[in-house]
Amino acid sequence: MIKFFDPHIHMYSRTTDDYEMMARAGIKVIVQPSFWLGSPRTTTGTFEDYWEHMITFETERASGFGIEQFVCISVNPKESTVRPLAFQALEAMSKYLDRERVVAIGEIGYNLINDAEEELFVRQLEISSKKKMLAMIHLPHMNKAEGIRRTENVIKTHNFGSRYTDNILVDHNTEETIEKTLDLGFWAGLTVYPHTKLSPSRAIKIIQKHGIDRIMVNSAADWGISDPLSVPLVAKEMRKKGFSAEKIEAVTFQNAYDFFRRSPKFTWRP
Repeated sequence: MIKFFDPHIHMYSRTTDDYEMMARAGIKVIVQPSFWLGSPRTTTGTFEDYWEHMITFETERASGFGIEQFVCISVNPKESTVRPLAFQALEAMSKYLDRERVVAIGEIGYNLINDAEEELFVRQLEISSKKKMLAMIHLPHMNKAEGIRRTENVIKTHNFGSRYTDNILVDHNTEETIEKTLDLGFWAGLTVYPHTKLSPSRAIKIIQKHGIDRIMVNSAADWGISDPLSVPLVAKEMRKKGFSAEKIEAVTFQNAYDFFRRSPKFTWRP
């Protein structure tokens, strides 16, 4: 039976109709990382309400359509520069990290690529390393090459060893970052998102060039023009290109499953 795994999707911003379409298309499991809500936050409580919503209500909403949902908790890069709110949220975050279905810290990383973002980035990497949690790193939408360069510098400067990098998923890769991401020992996400990220054909060309090891496809569907069926869409286009069923399954299910099952709180089994 066809099954898909979307390892990065923001269902907080999607409708129940999306869940129904996803279930019909064969999406069995999803991971929802923390993201910017579309307008500036003003209190720590807005972070806490959001995290609680994902852990409880959103998990229940997904299960109603036969989809298993897991969660990543973080102070998102776009929200990490507001002081002192970002630090207050970081402190509040601690009581959510041990909750059921919280499988990683993420998204973390860079948005505008500045020192304020990096400070929160490093602190959250330190937390994930100390707690032996997975981490999802966000590459910026602009100047991705600089984003992966500074990510590499953070990992090396703060002595996060090779064993830890195996617990890191770097997402939103493109042609200019994928080789470096894989060379550093990270897992690599390819986001298929209309207009502003990768098209299915670009994602497939990256897979053709770099192979299938540690690479996974996601939709990152959110408030913008996005497609929660991006993962099955890529599978369909790969079949047209003559990819084997094994290779299609690797990038649309198995690699994401292999990464997230490294978390003891990822309890779903196919």
